[in-house]
Amino acid sequence: MKKSRVISILITLAMIFGLMPMNLNTVCADVTEEGNKIIITGEVTMENRLVIEGEKTLVLEEGCLLNAKKGIEVRAGNKLIIEGTGSLKATGTEGDSGIGVSYDDNSNATLGDIVINGGNIEAIAGVFLYNESNYGGAGIGGYGVPSRKCIGGSITINGGKVYAEGGADEKDYSNAKGGAGIGGGNGQYCSQITITGGEIKTKNGSCASAIGAGNDVTMNISNPESIDISGGTIITDGNIGGSTWHTYMGEMLNISISGGNIKARQIGGGSKGGFASLTFGWTEQTKKSTRIETKFDYLYNVAFNKPYMEENDPAHKVLTPEDLTKDDKAITMVPYTPVVKKENTIKVTAKKKKIKAKKLKKKTVNVKALKVNDVMGTVSYKILKKGNIKKIYKKLKISKKGVIKFKKGKYKKKTYKIKVKITAAGNANYNSKTLTKTIKVKIK
Repeated sequence: MKKSRVISILITLAMIFGLMPMNLNTVCADVTEEGNKIIITGEVTMENRLVIEGEKTLVLEEGCLLNAKKGIEVRAGNKLIIEGTGSLKATGTEGDSGIGVSYDDNSNATLGDIVINGGNIEAIAGVFLYNESNYGGAGIGGYGVPSRKCIGGSITINGGKVYAEGGADEKDYSNAKGGAGIGGGNGQYCSQITITGGEIKTKNGSCASAIGAGNDVTMNISNPESIDISGGTIITDGNIGGSTWHTYMGEMLNISISGGNIKARQIGGGSKGGFASLTFGWTEQTKKSTRIETKFDYLYNVAFNKPYMEENDPAHKVLTPEDLTKDDKAITMVPYTPVVKKENTIKVTAKKKKIKAKKLKKKTVNVKALKVNDVMGTVSYKILKKGNIKKIYKKLKISKKGVIKFKKGKYKKKTYKIKVKITAAGNANYNSKTLTKTIKVKIK
Protein backbone atom coordinates (compact mmCIF):
# COMPACT_ATOMS: atom_id res chain seq x y z
CA MET A 1 0.00 0.00 0.00
CA LYS A 2 1.37 3.45 -0.91
CA LYS A 3 2.50 5.76 1.90
CA SER A 4 0.11 8.53 0.82
CA ARG A 5 -2.80 6.07 0.96
CA VAL A 6 -1.85 5.01 4.47
CA ILE A 7 -1.80 8.65 5.56
CA SER A 8 -5.24 9.23 3.99
CA ILE A 9 -6.79 6.31 5.91
CA LEU A 10 -5.29 7.43 9.21
CA ILE A 11 -6.39 11.02 8.69
CA THR A 12 -9.94 9.83 7.91
CA LEU A 13 -10.02 7.89 11.19
CA ALA A 14 -8.65 10.91 13.03
CA MET A 15 -11.36 13.14 11.58
CA ILE A 16 -14.11 10.69 12.60
CA PHE A 17 -12.98 10.92 16.22
CA GLY A 18 -12.41 14.68 16.08
CA LEU A 19 -8.68 14.34 16.49
CA MET A 20 -7.33 16.00 13.37
CA PRO A 21 -4.31 16.03 13.38
CA MET A 22 -3.14 13.55 16.03
CA ASN A 23 0.54 12.74 16.50
CA LEU A 24 1.13 12.39 12.78
CA ASN A 25 4.86 12.13 13.45
CA THR A 26 4.22 8.60 14.62
CA VAL A 27 2.58 7.74 11.30
CA CYS A 28 5.00 8.88 8.63
CA ALA A 29 8.22 10.82 8.34
CA ASP A 30 6.57 13.10 5.74
CA VAL A 31 4.08 14.54 8.28
CA THR A 32 5.00 15.59 11.81
CA GLU A 33 3.25 17.53 14.52
CA GLU A 34 5.07 19.85 16.91
CA GLY A 35 2.68 21.66 19.22
CA ASN A 36 0.35 23.68 16.99
CA LYS A 37 2.53 23.11 13.91
CA ILE A 38 1.80 20.55 11.19
CA ILE A 39 5.01 20.07 9.20
CA ILE A 40 4.93 18.56 5.70
CA THR A 41 8.28 17.39 4.29
CA GLY A 42 7.36 14.98 1.46
CA GLU A 43 4.48 14.24 -0.90
CA VAL A 44 1.26 13.73 1.05
CA THR A 45 -2.27 13.13 -0.27
CA MET A 46 -5.40 13.64 1.85
CA GLU A 47 -8.53 12.05 0.43
CA ASN A 48 -10.91 13.78 2.87
CA ARG A 49 -11.36 17.43 3.77
CA LEU A 50 -8.78 18.60 6.31
CA VAL A 51 -10.57 20.28 9.23
CA ILE A 52 -8.64 22.88 11.23
CA GLU A 53 -9.56 23.06 14.92
CA GLY A 54 -8.12 25.82 17.08
CA GLU A 55 -5.06 27.64 15.74
CA LYS A 56 -2.77 25.57 13.49
CA THR A 57 0.33 26.51 11.51
CA LEU A 58 0.84 24.44 8.38
CA VAL A 59 4.55 24.43 7.54
CA LEU A 60 5.36 23.46 3.94
CA GLU A 61 9.01 22.47 3.78
CA GLU A 62 10.97 23.06 0.58
CA GLY A 63 10.14 20.49 -2.11
CA CYS A 64 7.05 19.10 -0.36
CA LEU A 65 3.55 18.75 -1.84
CA LEU A 66 0.37 18.47 0.20
CA ASN A 67 -2.57 17.50 -2.00
CA ALA A 68 -5.82 18.09 -0.09
CA LYS A 69 -8.26 16.53 -2.54
CA LYS A 70 -11.37 17.88 -0.79
CA GLY A 71 -9.86 21.12 0.46
CA ILE A 72 -9.23 22.57 3.91
CA GLU A 73 -11.98 23.64 6.34
CA VAL A 74 -11.46 26.77 8.48
CA ARG A 75 -14.66 27.75 10.28
CA ALA A 76 -15.35 30.61 12.68
CA GLY A 77 -13.36 30.37 15.90
CA ASN A 78 -10.47 28.61 14.18
CA LYS A 79 -7.33 29.91 12.48
CA LEU A 80 -5.00 28.50 9.81
CA ILE A 81 -1.52 29.95 9.20
CA ILE A 82 0.43 28.70 6.16
CA GLU A 83 4.21 29.07 6.05
CA GLY A 84 7.22 27.69 4.18
CA THR A 85 8.37 27.25 0.60
CA GLY A 86 6.71 23.96 -0.35
CA SER A 87 3.47 23.42 -2.26
CA LEU A 88 -0.18 23.01 -1.31
CA LYS A 89 -3.03 22.08 -3.62
CA ALA A 90 -6.50 22.35 -2.06
CA THR A 91 -9.53 21.45 -4.20
CA GLY A 92 -13.10 21.97 -3.04
CA THR A 93 -16.01 19.74 -4.09
CA GLU A 94 -19.79 20.27 -4.29
CA GLY A 95 -19.54 24.06 -4.08
CA ASP A 96 -17.02 24.04 -1.24
CA SER A 97 -14.09 26.45 -1.09
CA GLY A 98 -10.59 25.23 -1.75
CA ILE A 99 -9.50 26.75 1.59
CA GLY A 100 -12.25 28.15 3.81
CA VAL A 101 -15.75 26.91 4.55
CA SER A 102 -17.98 24.24 3.07
CA TYR A 103 -21.74 23.96 2.85
CA ASP A 104 -23.67 22.30 5.67
CA ASP A 105 -27.34 21.38 6.01
CA ASN A 106 -28.13 24.50 8.04
CA SER A 107 -26.29 26.81 5.62
CA ASN A 108 -24.91 28.68 8.62
CA ALA A 109 -21.20 28.02 8.19
CA THR A 110 -19.08 31.14 8.68
CA LEU A 111 -15.41 31.67 7.98
CA GLY A 112 -12.56 31.65 10.47
CA ASP A 113 -9.19 33.32 9.92
CA ILE A 114 -6.75 32.36 7.14
CA VAL A 115 -3.20 33.75 7.01
CA ILE A 116 -0.78 32.92 4.18
CA ASN A 117 2.85 33.88 4.85
CA GLY A 118 4.54 31.64 2.28
CA GLY A 119 4.38 28.56 0.09
CA ASN A 120 3.13 27.81 -3.41
CA ILE A 121 -0.63 27.68 -2.91
CA GLU A 122 -3.24 26.52 -5.40
CA ALA A 123 -6.82 26.74 -4.13
CA ILE A 124 -9.65 25.70 -6.45
CA ALA A 125 -13.33 25.83 -5.53
CA GLY A 126 -16.00 23.25 -6.27
CA VAL A 127 -19.37 23.64 -7.99
CA PHE A 128 -22.78 22.77 -6.49
CA LEU A 129 -25.70 21.84 -8.80
CA TYR A 130 -29.08 22.95 -7.47
CA ASN A 131 -32.33 23.43 -9.42
CA GLU A 132 -30.49 23.35 -12.76
CA SER A 133 -28.08 26.11 -11.67
CA ASN A 134 -24.40 25.73 -10.90
CA TYR A 135 -23.19 27.54 -7.79
CA GLY A 136 -19.48 28.12 -7.27
CA GLY A 137 -17.50 28.44 -4.06
CA ALA A 138 -14.48 30.71 -3.60
CA GLY A 139 -10.96 29.48 -4.16
CA ILE A 140 -10.15 30.90 -0.71
CA GLY A 141 -13.16 31.91 1.40
CA GLY A 142 -16.82 30.93 1.17
CA TYR A 143 -18.94 28.14 -0.30
CA GLY A 144 -21.39 28.38 -3.19
CA VAL A 145 -25.11 28.00 -2.49
CA PRO A 146 -28.24 30.10 -3.20
CA SER A 147 -27.86 32.65 -0.37
CA ARG A 148 -27.09 36.29 0.29
CA LYS A 149 -25.04 36.67 3.41
CA CYS A 150 -21.76 37.74 4.99
CA ILE A 151 -19.55 34.80 5.84
CA GLY A 152 -17.49 36.90 8.26
CA GLY A 153 -13.90 35.89 8.88
CA SER A 154 -10.67 37.25 7.49
CA ILE A 155 -8.20 36.36 4.75
CA THR A 156 -4.65 37.76 4.99
CA ILE A 157 -1.88 37.22 2.44
CA ASN A 158 1.58 38.41 3.47
CA GLY A 159 3.74 36.34 1.12
CA GLY A 160 4.11 33.24 -1.02
CA LYS A 161 2.71 32.47 -4.45
CA VAL A 162 -1.06 32.08 -4.51
CA TYR A 163 -3.38 30.94 -7.30
CA ALA A 164 -7.06 31.03 -6.28
CA GLU A 165 -9.87 29.98 -8.60
CA GLY A 166 -13.56 30.52 -7.92
CA GLY A 167 -16.08 27.90 -9.02
CA ALA A 168 -18.71 27.97 -11.79
CA ASP A 169 -17.06 29.63 -14.77
CA GLU A 170 -19.69 30.33 -17.42
CA LYS A 171 -17.37 28.83 -20.05
CA ASP A 172 -17.57 25.45 -18.34
CA TYR A 173 -21.02 25.47 -16.70
CA SER A 174 -24.50 26.42 -17.86
CA ASN A 175 -26.52 28.89 -15.77
CA ALA A 176 -23.38 29.54 -13.72
CA LYS A 177 -23.43 31.59 -10.53
CA GLY A 178 -19.82 32.02 -9.60
CA GLY A 179 -17.63 32.42 -6.56
CA ALA A 180 -14.73 34.82 -6.11
CA GLY A 181 -11.13 33.77 -6.45
CA ILE A 182 -10.55 35.17 -2.96
CA GLY A 183 -13.57 36.17 -0.84
CA GLY A 184 -17.16 35.00 -1.07
CA GLY A 185 -18.79 32.11 -2.85
CA ASN A 186 -22.01 32.77 -4.75
CA GLY A 187 -24.25 35.06 -2.69
CA GLN A 188 -21.52 35.80 -0.14
CA TYR A 189 -18.78 38.20 0.85
CA CYS A 190 -15.93 38.11 3.38
CA SER A 191 -15.64 40.75 6.12
CA GLN A 192 -11.94 41.48 5.75
CA ILE A 193 -9.37 40.77 3.01
CA THR A 194 -5.84 42.07 3.60
CA ILE A 195 -2.93 41.79 1.16
CA THR A 196 0.52 43.05 2.18
CA GLY A 197 2.76 40.92 -0.07
CA GLY A 198 3.13 37.82 -2.20
CA GLU A 199 2.43 37.00 -5.83
CA ILE A 200 -1.29 36.51 -6.36
CA LYS A 201 -3.18 35.34 -9.41
CA THR A 202 -6.91 34.75 -9.36
CA LYS A 203 -9.68 33.52 -11.62
CA ASN A 204 -13.30 34.21 -10.69
CA GLY A 205 -16.43 32.25 -11.43
CA SER A 206 -19.22 33.72 -13.52
CA CYS A 207 -20.16 37.30 -12.50
CA ALA A 208 -18.13 37.13 -9.27
CA SER A 209 -15.19 39.34 -8.38
CA ALA A 210 -11.61 38.18 -8.51
CA ILE A 211 -11.00 39.46 -4.99
CA GLY A 212 -14.08 40.38 -2.98
CA ALA A 213 -17.74 39.44 -3.41
CA GLY A 214 -19.29 36.43 -5.09
CA ASN A 215 -22.14 36.74 -7.56
CA ASP A 216 -25.53 38.04 -6.35
CA VAL A 217 -24.69 39.63 -2.99
CA THR A 218 -26.57 41.90 -0.60
CA MET A 219 -24.07 43.56 1.73
CA ASN A 220 -24.96 44.26 5.33
CA ILE A 221 -24.39 47.86 6.41
CA SER A 222 -23.52 46.73 9.95
CA ASN A 223 -20.87 44.36 8.61
CA PRO A 224 -19.35 45.78 5.40
CA GLU A 225 -16.67 44.20 3.28
CA SER A 226 -13.21 45.74 3.58
CA ILE A 227 -10.29 45.14 1.21
CA ASP A 228 -6.90 46.55 2.20
CA ILE A 229 -3.95 46.27 -0.21
CA SER A 230 -0.56 47.65 0.82
CA GLY A 231 1.85 45.47 -1.16
CA GLY A 232 2.40 42.40 -3.29
CA THR A 233 1.70 41.67 -6.94
CA ILE A 234 -1.90 40.99 -8.01
CA ILE A 235 -2.74 39.84 -11.53
CA THR A 236 -6.31 39.07 -12.55
CA ASP A 237 -8.76 39.56 -15.41
CA GLY A 238 -11.56 40.13 -12.90
CA ASN A 239 -12.68 42.89 -10.55
CA ILE A 240 -11.34 43.83 -7.15
CA GLY A 241 -14.28 44.70 -4.91
CA GLY A 242 -17.86 44.10 -6.04
CA SER A 243 -18.88 41.45 -8.52
CA THR A 244 -19.59 42.26 -12.15
CA TRP A 245 -23.27 41.53 -11.68
CA HIS A 246 -25.84 41.75 -8.89
CA THR A 247 -23.93 43.38 -6.04
CA TYR A 248 -26.58 45.29 -4.12
CA MET A 249 -25.20 47.71 -1.53
CA GLY A 250 -24.93 51.25 -0.28
CA GLU A 251 -21.76 52.57 1.34
CA MET A 252 -20.75 49.07 2.35
CA LEU A 253 -17.66 48.21 0.35
CA ASN A 254 -14.45 49.81 1.57
CA ILE A 255 -11.31 49.48 -0.54
CA SER A 256 -8.00 50.93 0.60
CA ILE A 257 -4.88 50.77 -1.58
CA SER A 258 -1.55 52.11 -0.35
CA GLY A 259 0.93 50.01 -2.31
CA GLY A 260 1.45 47.03 -4.57
CA ASN A 261 1.61 46.13 -8.25
CA ILE A 262 -1.96 45.56 -9.42
CA LYS A 263 -3.42 44.53 -12.77
CA ALA A 264 -7.19 44.03 -12.80
CA ARG A 265 -10.29 44.51 -14.92
CA GLN A 266 -11.70 47.16 -12.59
CA ILE A 267 -11.48 48.25 -8.99
CA GLY A 268 -14.64 49.29 -7.19
CA GLY A 269 -18.27 48.47 -6.46
CA GLY A 270 -20.89 46.29 -8.06
CA SER A 271 -23.34 46.88 -10.84
CA LYS A 272 -26.63 47.22 -8.98
CA GLY A 273 -27.10 50.24 -6.82
CA GLY A 274 -23.82 50.40 -5.03
CA PHE A 275 -20.54 52.20 -4.97
CA ALA A 276 -17.28 51.66 -3.18
CA SER A 277 -15.40 53.92 -0.85
CA LEU A 278 -11.96 54.05 -2.52
CA THR A 279 -9.04 55.30 -0.47
CA PHE A 280 -5.53 55.82 -1.83
CA GLY A 281 -2.92 56.35 0.86
CA TRP A 282 0.43 56.80 -0.86
CA THR A 283 3.59 57.80 0.96
CA GLU A 284 6.87 59.08 -0.41
CA GLN A 285 8.27 55.59 0.10
CA THR A 286 5.46 53.64 -1.56
CA LYS A 287 4.28 55.87 -4.39
CA LYS A 288 7.27 55.14 -6.65
CA SER A 289 6.78 51.38 -6.41
CA THR A 290 3.00 51.41 -6.64
CA ARG A 291 1.44 50.64 -10.01
CA ILE A 292 -2.15 49.99 -11.03
CA GLU A 293 -3.33 48.82 -14.44
CA THR A 294 -6.99 48.42 -15.35
CA LYS A 295 -8.56 47.10 -18.50
CA PHE A 296 -10.62 50.26 -18.89
CA ASP A 297 -9.24 53.79 -19.11
CA TYR A 298 -10.28 54.58 -15.55
CA LEU A 299 -11.09 53.05 -12.22
CA TYR A 300 -14.80 52.70 -11.60
CA ASN A 301 -16.55 52.65 -8.31
CA VAL A 302 -19.46 51.19 -10.26
CA ALA A 303 -19.08 48.45 -12.84
CA PHE A 304 -20.34 48.17 -16.43
CA ASN A 305 -19.59 51.77 -17.47
CA LYS A 306 -23.08 52.81 -16.31
CA PRO A 307 -23.28 54.20 -12.78
CA TYR A 308 -26.50 53.29 -11.03
CA MET A 309 -26.53 56.66 -9.27
CA GLU A 310 -26.99 59.90 -11.13
CA GLU A 311 -23.87 61.81 -12.10
CA ASN A 312 -24.83 64.73 -9.85
CA ASP A 313 -25.33 62.54 -6.80
CA PRO A 314 -22.66 63.73 -4.31
CA ALA A 315 -22.05 60.14 -3.24
CA HIS A 316 -21.05 59.17 -6.75
CA LYS A 317 -17.53 59.81 -7.98
CA VAL A 318 -15.71 58.33 -10.96
CA LEU A 319 -11.94 58.49 -10.63
CA THR A 320 -10.21 59.19 -13.93
CA PRO A 321 -6.50 58.93 -14.84
CA GLU A 322 -6.33 62.71 -14.51
CA ASP A 323 -7.67 62.50 -10.97
CA LEU A 324 -5.24 59.78 -10.02
CA THR A 325 -2.08 61.23 -11.53
CA LYS A 326 -2.24 64.60 -9.83
CA ASP A 327 0.53 65.36 -7.38
CA ASP A 328 -1.71 64.77 -4.41
CA LYS A 329 -2.84 61.38 -5.77
CA ALA A 330 0.61 59.98 -6.61
CA ILE A 331 -0.23 56.90 -8.67
CA THR A 332 0.90 55.44 -11.97
CA MET A 333 -2.02 54.80 -14.32
CA VAL A 334 -1.29 53.04 -17.62
CA PRO A 335 -3.38 51.44 -20.36
CA TYR A 336 -4.05 47.74 -19.97
CA THR A 337 -1.57 45.91 -22.20
CA PRO A 338 -1.45 42.14 -21.70
CA VAL A 339 2.13 40.88 -21.71
CA VAL A 340 2.86 38.02 -24.09
CA LYS A 341 5.69 36.22 -22.38
CA LYS A 342 8.47 34.48 -24.26
CA GLU A 343 9.67 30.94 -23.71
CA ASN A 344 12.34 30.68 -21.04
CA THR A 345 15.81 30.31 -22.56
CA ILE A 346 17.24 28.13 -19.79
CA LYS A 347 19.82 25.55 -20.91
CA VAL A 348 21.12 22.76 -18.68
CA THR A 349 23.92 20.26 -19.26
CA ALA A 350 24.80 17.32 -17.02
CA LYS A 351 28.26 15.82 -16.60
CA LYS A 352 29.21 12.28 -15.60
CA LYS A 353 30.93 12.01 -12.23
CA LYS A 354 32.91 9.38 -10.31
CA ILE A 355 33.24 8.85 -6.55
CA LYS A 356 35.31 6.31 -4.66
CA ALA A 357 33.28 4.12 -2.31
CA LYS A 358 36.11 4.29 0.26
CA LYS A 359 35.83 8.06 0.33
CA LEU A 360 32.06 7.93 0.95
CA LYS A 361 32.57 5.65 3.95
CA LYS A 362 34.64 8.38 5.59
CA LYS A 363 32.84 11.59 4.71
CA THR A 364 30.08 13.36 2.81
CA VAL A 365 30.89 14.13 -0.83
CA ASN A 366 29.51 17.05 -2.87
CA VAL A 367 28.98 16.54 -6.60
CA LYS A 368 28.64 19.50 -8.95
CA ALA A 369 27.42 17.98 -12.21
CA LEU A 370 24.90 20.53 -13.52
CA LYS A 371 25.67 23.63 -15.56
CA VAL A 372 22.88 26.15 -16.12
CA ASN A 373 23.04 28.90 -18.75
CA ASP A 374 20.76 31.61 -20.17
CA VAL A 375 18.23 31.25 -17.39
CA MET A 376 15.42 33.78 -16.89
CA GLY A 377 14.35 34.04 -13.26
CA THR A 378 15.49 32.17 -10.19
CA VAL A 379 16.35 28.46 -10.44
CA SER A 380 15.23 25.64 -8.14
CA TYR A 381 16.24 21.99 -8.08
CA LYS A 382 14.59 18.78 -6.93
CA ILE A 383 15.84 15.18 -6.98
CA LEU A 384 13.16 12.82 -8.26
CA LYS A 385 12.63 9.50 -6.54
CA LYS A 386 12.91 7.47 -9.73
CA GLY A 387 15.15 4.92 -11.37
CA ASN A 388 17.85 3.04 -9.48
CA ILE A 389 18.32 5.55 -6.63
CA LYS A 390 15.28 4.59 -4.55
CA LYS A 391 17.38 2.78 -1.95
CA ILE A 392 19.76 5.73 -1.52
CA TYR A 393 17.21 8.52 -2.07
CA LYS A 394 17.25 9.63 1.57
CA LYS A 395 21.03 9.89 1.48
CA LEU A 396 20.90 12.47 -1.30
CA LYS A 397 20.32 16.21 -0.96
CA ILE A 398 20.54 18.98 -3.52
CA SER A 399 21.44 22.57 -2.67
CA LYS A 400 19.94 25.79 -4.00
CA LYS A 401 22.92 25.93 -6.38
CA GLY A 402 22.30 22.45 -7.78
CA VAL A 403 25.11 20.69 -5.92
CA ILE A 404 24.22 17.09 -4.98
CA LYS A 405 25.34 15.95 -1.55
CA PHE A 406 26.05 12.23 -1.00
CA LYS A 407 25.83 11.65 2.74
CA LYS A 408 28.58 9.63 4.37
CA GLY A 409 27.80 5.92 4.34
CA LYS A 410 28.02 2.62 2.53
CA TYR A 411 27.06 2.53 -1.15
CA LYS A 412 27.02 -0.26 -3.69
CA LYS A 413 29.61 0.03 -6.42
CA LYS A 414 27.55 0.87 -9.49
CA THR A 415 26.47 3.73 -11.73
CA TYR A 416 23.53 5.65 -10.27
CA LYS A 417 21.22 7.60 -12.56
CA ILE A 418 19.94 10.62 -10.65
CA LYS A 419 17.04 12.47 -12.23
CA VAL A 420 16.89 16.14 -11.28
CA LYS A 421 14.02 18.53 -12.01
CA ILE A 422 15.31 22.04 -12.75
CA THR A 423 12.78 24.89 -12.75
CA ALA A 424 13.40 28.43 -13.98
CA ALA A 425 10.82 30.71 -12.34
CA GLY A 426 10.68 33.19 -15.22
CA ASN A 427 10.05 36.92 -14.87
CA ALA A 428 7.91 39.72 -16.29
CA ASN A 429 8.92 38.87 -19.85
CA TYR A 430 9.64 35.13 -19.76
CA ASN A 431 7.52 32.15 -18.72
CA SER A 432 8.66 29.60 -16.19
CA LYS A 433 10.13 26.40 -17.57
CA THR A 434 10.99 23.00 -16.12
CA LEU A 435 13.59 20.58 -17.45
CA THR A 436 14.60 17.14 -16.23
CA LYS A 437 18.21 16.00 -16.50
CA THR A 438 19.80 12.66 -15.62
CA ILE A 439 23.15 12.76 -13.84
CA LYS A 440 25.24 9.59 -13.98
CA VAL A 441 27.39 9.08 -10.89
CA LYS A 442 29.68 6.06 -10.81
CA ILE A 443 30.68 4.78 -7.40
CA LYS A 444 33.75 2.58 -7.77
